[in-house]
Amino acid sequence: MSFGLLFGLLGLIVGSFLNVVILRHGARSLNGRSGCMSCGTQLRWYDMIPVFSWLELGGRCRACRGRVSVQYPLVEAATGLLFGLLGFWVGSSSLGLSLPGVALILIHLCVLAVFVCITTYDILHTIIPDEWVYAFAGLAFVSQFLQPFSDEYTLLWFIFAGPVVAAPLFALWLFSRGRWMGLGDAKLALGIGWLLGPALGLLAVFGAFVVGAIVSILILLPLPHIAEALYTLGITSRGKPRGGFTMKSEIPFGPFLILSCIIIWFVSLYGIDTSHVFGLLPR
Repeated sequence: MSFGLLFGLLGLIVGSFLNVVILRHGARSLNGRSGCMSCGTQLRWYDMIPVFSWLELGGRCRACRGRVSVQYPLVEAATGLLFGLLGFWVGSSSLGLSLPGVALILIHLCVLAVFVCITTYDILHTIIPDEWVYAFAGLAFVSQFLQPFSDEYTLLWFIFAGPVVAAPLFALWLFSRGRWMGLGDAKLALGIGWLLGPALGLLAVFGAFVVGAIVSILILLPLPHIAEALYTLGITSRGKPRGGFTMKSEIPFGPFLILSCIIIWFVSLYGIDTSHVFGLLPR
């Protein structure tokens, strides 16, 4: 329990920094103090307490009363939740304080942070920055060498897992010339394969299509009205998109991949048996 709470608090703080990374990526340096996006007033420390400051101010700037995006508390809360879930696993696992165990925990925390950045940025801009997806792939690849393998075949199996899992999405991108699938999604699947292994990685890709179909239906039906209601209540800065959502609306696939990956990853970490799905994983 203590590990979960400690990691959760760390996640709230990291989430506040991730908001800065997401908003400033490709626009400005990470240096410099944060300020209101409407009036430019520099924020005081008590205006930047994760989640709580946004709630206390009712989602508005203290100086100009301009709306502050709901992205801020959502990113902070999501990071805190994910870090907390990892912390509960750390507290119940047998990793200990060995160098490989500590390194693996740090890599997992970094992977979760990158997941939050990619998800938010893809939702906002429908693009996945190469440096973030390559960082995730590198972290996932290295993490496999910090875990015990039963034999050499298993190690080789996981090394080839990245390309195997990425191959279906790469084929969709290639044959559709980018109309059905973005190349960034295939790059993301590369890291998912190295993180989960070939069987669970393919399951994550399949699950992403299922989650995407469900969420897409929700977007096409009630979500525009929900967005309008949140705007009316002053929670978000934009209401229902002009023209609404249609079957031709562009919906990023990266967040579905990440959500599916996280679900399967945590199920695996917590020891819930999923090997029967494919019967391929030796661990």
